[in-house]
Amino acid sequence: MDPHEASGAYALHALPEDERLAFERHLQGCASCRAEVAELRATAALLGQAAAVTPPPGWREEVLRKVALTPQEAPAGARETAPPPRAPVAAQPVPVTSAAGSRAYAPSGRPPRVVLAACVAVVLACLSIATWQYEEARDARAAAERVHERQDDVARVLTAPDVRLENQEMRDGGTATVAFSRSENAATLAVSGLPPLAADKTYEAWFIEDGKAVPAGLLGSSPTTGLTLLDGPVDDATAVALSVEPGGGSEQPSTEPLGAVDLPA
Repeated sequence: MDPHEASGAYALHALPEDERLAFERHLQGCASCRAEVAELRATAALLGQAAAVTPPPGWREEVLRKVALTPQEAPAGARETAPPPRAPVAAQPVPVTSAAGSRAYAPSGRPPRVVLAACVAVVLACLSIATWQYEEARDARAAAERVHERQDDVARVLTAPDVRLENQEMRDGGTATVAFSRSENAATLAVSGLPPLAADKTYEAWFIEDGKAVPAGLLGSSPTTGLTLLDGPVDDATAVALSVEPGGGSEQPSTEPLGAVDLPA
């Protein structure tokens, strides 16, 4: 088995012992597989959380409130019952004396309305929770698909025949490394040693084309050492720059770039 194809089985603990040990030896020298295993384990944990959902606060109170508002039978007084029949007969209405003294009839063998209302309310609550679980699982599947798509894009860049690797030290410390492929028209960015920012700030990457900055993705306030697939095509970009921006990012750099990694033609 190609060790690069075993990441999924390893993340789910599905490899035999000998293959697991061989794959772990492979992991020691393969950064892309280590990143893929970490992302797959995070996705599996997300799917596991979606499989069982705790009902939101207030469900019990809402069910009881609806039960309390459901019309109920009038309080019954003394019940008149006939002696047991000598032979089986069809069920007959049972006379009931109401609190006001009037006589009404309730079919024998029918559960009270309050019980039926409570059952309906519980069924509706269960259906709502099931719908919620389905939506959570659907969102988790969509997130997993996006992760796999980005992993495929990263793999295509790193394995392209014309891939180039360029790096540059940044002004405030740290290093930025760009892997890019003109044939795939895509690039990845890896950073290390960048100082953490305030929570309302973020590092933002830019493609530099004809002297203009084009947004290429946000790295967050404390970027990890993993690979980031840059947003958008490389096209005719001559460099990838990095700057500090407000938390939501900017359309154009609002601070002086920390540095730029040149992308040779």
